[in-house]
Parts: sequence; C-alpha cells; structure tokens
Amino acid sequence: MFVGQIPTDNPEHFSSDSEIDGIARQLVGELRCIECGYDLRGLSIRSLCPECQLPVRATILSIVDPKAEQLAPLTFPRLTGTGLVMWSSGGLLAIMMVWVLRLSELSRDLLDLQWKPWWIPWLGLLGIGVSAVGASALIRPNHRVRRAIAIRAALGVGFYAPLMLIYYTIYSRIDLLSPSPLLSPGMSSLSRSVLRLMLFACIAVIIWGLRPNAVGLAIRSVVVRTGRIDRQSLYAVLLSFLVAAIGDALHLLGAVIGGGVGDVFSALQIVFVSLGSVLLTVGMINIVIDTLRLYPVLVRPGVGLSDIFETNDQKERRAKQS
Repeated sequence: MFVGQIPTDNPEHFSSDSEIDGIARQLVGELRCIECGYDLRGLSIRSLCPECQLPVRATILSIVDPKAEQLAPLTFPRLTGTGLVMWSSGGLLAIMMVWVLRLSELSRDLLDLQWKPWWIPWLGLLGIGVSAVGASALIRPNHRVRRAIAIRAALGVGFYAPLMLIYYTIYSRIDLLSPSPLLSPGMSSLSRSVLRLMLFACIAVIIWGLRPNAVGLAIRSVVVRTGRIDRQSLYAVLLSFLVAAIGDALHLLGAVIGGGVGDVFSALQIVFVSLGSVLLTVGMINIVIDTLRLYPVLVRPGVGLSDIFETNDQKERRAKQS
C-alpha cells in the first residue's frame, strides 16, 4: 500500500511513551500486516510482525485513520458512494460527447465525410441526467451537514434543469443544423456564444453548491487528507470552464467592435475554447479517477484506534468480568 512512505522506526509519530502506555498495547481488533498479511491481533504495539519483521506500528500508521471516530457516519454509505461516481462519470460522458461532435465536424470539413451523429447530443443529455441523479445523493450525506449547506447543495442540483435545456439547444438545435459550428458558425455564432456563457454560469452554480459536501466526502480518505495522493480540485475544473468562457466573451466583444480587431477576437475564441476544453476534459478524467478511489472508503468506514486497541478502561472491565 504505502509502505515506502511510512517511517517505520520513528517513535515521534506517537508523541511519547506515556501516550503509548495510555493506549493499551494489546491489539484486540483484526489488523493485517501490510507487508505479508499476517494477523497481528494480540501483539504489542512495540512488536514486530512474526512473519516479515515489519514493525507493528508501521501497519498501524498505514491503516488507522486517527479521525475515523470523529467523522459522522454516512446515512447511506453505498448510495452516497454510487452517487459520487455517477456525478463525476455522467459529467465526463457529456463532455466526451461534445468531443465526438467536434470530430464529426472536422471529418466533414477536412475529409468530406458526411457524418452527422444526431444521437450524440442525446447521449450527452443522458450523461447530465446521470450526473444530476448522482448529485442528489450529495445534498445531505450525513446528519451533521448543516441545513444551510444542504440547501446550497440542493440549489446546485436544481441548476441541472437549465443546464440540460441549454446543452440540448446548443448541441442538438444549433450544432447539428449548422454547416460547421466551430470553423464556419454562420449567423448562429453569437447566440451560440451567449448560450455557452449561460451554460458555464449553470455549471459554476452547480460546483459552488456541491463543493462543500464533495470535499467533506473526500477528506474521509486518510490518503487524500495527508496528501499521499493528488486530488483534483473542483476549482481547477471551474477555471477550465472560465478559460473557455473567455473565448466566447471575446467572440461577442469582437462582434461589437467589428473590423480587423473583431476578426482577431474571433480567432482568439477558438484558441481559448480549445484550451479550456482540453483542460476541462483532463480535469474531469482525474475527478472520475478520484471518485472511484473514494468509493471503497465511503462504503467501508475508516479504522479508528479503538477498533484495534484495547483501552485501559476496557481492560479493567474485562478483568472485573473475569
């Protein structure tokens, strides 16, 4: 797992010997050695694994989440984990369908292939619908979520409705009817840019609404919280949308100015939109990977110290009972 990143012989990870003594040294819960899988139950925290000689504390530092007992349990862990994956993967599907539309456009312009996949926008709408259903599981994943945060998340989910309408209008009503939306947009170019800016605004509200609960779920993973794996920021995805939105804003500004400057702004639109689209796609792929990593963490709660250690109080009660 993370053996190479764990200091196996540094006692400073437990603040003092008295702290170790404060925790009973006997392991009473199941704890498998991260090196060989040997069951360490009953051993001392100061012991070595009998099979591979790895210090027991190395396994504890790798597996135990010290904040596991402070995190509120999820109301429906499997539903929340599934919703998180649906939220990210549905969004990625909608983005990938736009790329398919752009490829079909280039194939018509450069290769003279008359390929207009009318069904692609509908797949993109399906992806947004899947994302919306998944996002609804993030409104209040546990009872400690404040009402204001839950209302904020619900507002974000509500903006999926105008998002789907705008997506359909752009990619089904405009793009499929235009000869070449990217290279020769024609009279629909201005209305398309306005609709895309509205699309970005909807996505910004969705990210703003869902981010607190999404981050709250991410920090349930100790490897995310300690920085042992990278986590794609939702703000980075929002920045990618902003780059593309700048391109559409330049296009609108160029239409107002006109002349040579307007032509330059129209050319810059393609650069900014293309760059933002690439960054967005890469960011969404990383988010899907992150949510897939988080799924088992959400379904199976983290292991706390009390799950594997017998405390002194527990030891005294056991002694009295015997």
